[in-house]
Amino acid sequence: MKKVVFLMFTGLFFVGCNSSGTPVEYANICDKANDDNNVEVVGFFNNTGSAMCSKSGNNPMRCPIDFISAPGAGNPIRAHIDKGSGASSIDAADGKPLQIKDDKSETVENSQKVKIVARVKRLDNGGVDGCYITVKKIDKAQ
Repeated sequence: MKKVVFLMFTGLFFVGCNSSGTPVEYANICDKANDDNNVEVVGFFNNTGSAMCSKSGNNPMRCPIDFISAPGAGNPIRAHIDKGSGASSIDAADGKPLQIKDDKSETVENSQKVKIVARVKRLDNGGVDGCYITVKKIDKAQ
């Protein structure tokens, strides 16, 4: 019986860790079809080293960082990244600025192209469309 419970738990753990999404172009992230879905998109973070991190309900502490199509580009999308010391997270060590970590727990610089998997949440503010994303996985892109 213990083996069955262990195998079920292990299977659920790996299913939960499987972060994948529908590939989309940066310009199409906020499309209505992507609302409440995971997308996979390539772009860059514009990490200034600080953010107003917050916790809501049962969600983990998250920090909003701008996600842009290219370094110096306008029209950023707010990317909420889980705060922590593990893979695909953001944290500050010993009074240093916030640092983003990829899925291998390596630091991501603003100049490095990344491929992220993120959950899209659309906002409709009186006809002005927009969205924010919650990052699930960060890979350095080639």
